[in-house]
Amino acid sequence: MTCFKAPTVLLLVTLCVFSAEEKVPVEVLYKGVIITTARGSSVQLSCDAVYDFEQCSLLHVVWVNVGKQIVELTDPRRFFTTVNETFSEDNMRRRQVVTEILNVSPEDAGQFQCQAECEEGQTAMGLFIWINVTGRVCFGIVMEYLGS
Repeated sequence: MTCFKAPTVLLLVTLCVFSAEEKVPVEVLYKGVIITTARGSSVQLSCDAVYDFEQCSLLHVVWVNVGKQIVELTDPRRFFTTVNETFSEDNMRRRQVVTEILNVSPEDAGQFQCQAECEEGQTAMGLFIWINVTGRVCFGIVMEYLGS
C-alpha cells in the first residue's frame, strides 16, 4: 500500500486541475503500426487531426516520409490524398487525411508520420508507421524472391 503525505496529495490534485483546464490547440491521432506490403500494391495511411478552430484557424495536415529528409507525400503521380472534415460544438474540428501510396516500390519502404501545423505556429506529430516492401505482384498474387 502506498502512503502519501498531505502536501503530496494536494500537489497531485492541483496538477490534475491545471491539466484538465488546459486545451491543446491541435492533436494528431492514429495507431503506430508496421505495414508489410508487396511491390506494386498500394498502401493507405490515415490520420485524424483534432483541433480547436479558435486557436488554430488555418491547419495544414500532411503525411511525410521521415527518411534522410522529411518529404511531404504530395506528388499526384505517386500519391492520392483525400480529406474529410467534421466539426462539433465548442469549436472543435476533426480532419481526417488519407494518403494512398500508389504502386508501392522498394524506394517507398521506410518510416512515415502524419504532421499538422497551425498557421499560428502550433504543431503536432503522430506516431511512426513503418512500411516494409516485399516481393512483387504477379497477376494479383504475391511472389516472394527466393535467393538472389
